[in-house]
Amino acid sequence: MKKSLKYITLILSLIILVGLFIDCKLTDLRPAGYEYPNNIEKAKHLLEEMGKAHQINKWNDIETYNVIFEDEFYGFLGKRTHGFQEQKMEFSLNYIPKTFNGQLKILSGKEKGEIWGIQSWNTYCLDEKNNPKAEENKNMKFYIPTYQYFIEFPIRIQEATSIDYLGTKMINEVKAEGIIASWNTVEPQNDLDQYVIWIDAINKRIIKIAYTVRDKYRFVSGVAHYQDYKEYNGIILPSTMPVESNLLKNGYLHKMSIKSFTPNKVSSISLTPLK
Repeated sequence: MKKSLKYITLILSLIILVGLFIDCKLTDLRPAGYEYPNNIEKAKHLLEEMGKAHQINKWNDIETYNVIFEDEFYGFLGKRTHGFQEQKMEFSLNYIPKTFNGQLKILSGKEKGEIWGIQSWNTYCLDEKNNPKAEENKNMKFYIPTYQYFIEFPIRIQEATSIDYLGTKMINEVKAEGIIASWNTVEPQNDLDQYVIWIDAINKRIIKIAYTVRDKYRFVSGVAHYQDYKEYNGIILPSTMPVESNLLKNGYLHKMSIKSFTPNKVSSISLTPLK
């Protein structure tokens, strides 16, 4: 009985918390006291240096790539931020770089063997004979391109049209330089995300990224830490990406992990099966 009451109280608290957030303004990643512009040219130079440090030019050498990917969600909130059957999931992801065409095959749990894809923002599933069937799936429509964006982030963020320099700070005893990036303006917008990228001042690799989640909740933001870098055929990728959320005071909401990276494992035609 005590457990039931505790569970009900937790749910009610969450509903109240979400209700309060809904009434809030758009999450704004601009630091307190920041005024645009600060130093746009320095931001552009730092963004370019980051791209070189991650060797983003190597993405031009591959047609597709495969990543064995793990995502582990934590706690009550973590469980309610995804639509999978288990808290810890393993996937085989195949993508065409610099597009939003890809497939996700579930390698673990009750949904093992299911294959979902996205092509031109349309989701589909594959049957036993790998025939595609167009089917709306909001969970896959969010997670398949989201995983791709985090993997390709160093090259994708180069497309941002509005950036500025935020200065320096120490992160885990490492000097970091910050950039704010978005499209059209660095101010908060209803349909476009803001990003704040903190870059190692010496090796120019990403340390962490703060970001908004406009296509899901206007009040939500997160921070992805890029850790344990490895080189795959010249491409520099983090092995782990633990994620914080403004919905949590302490701890991580979930942790993404890259287990392997293989270029050109499948053809680009196989990743665009919809007519």
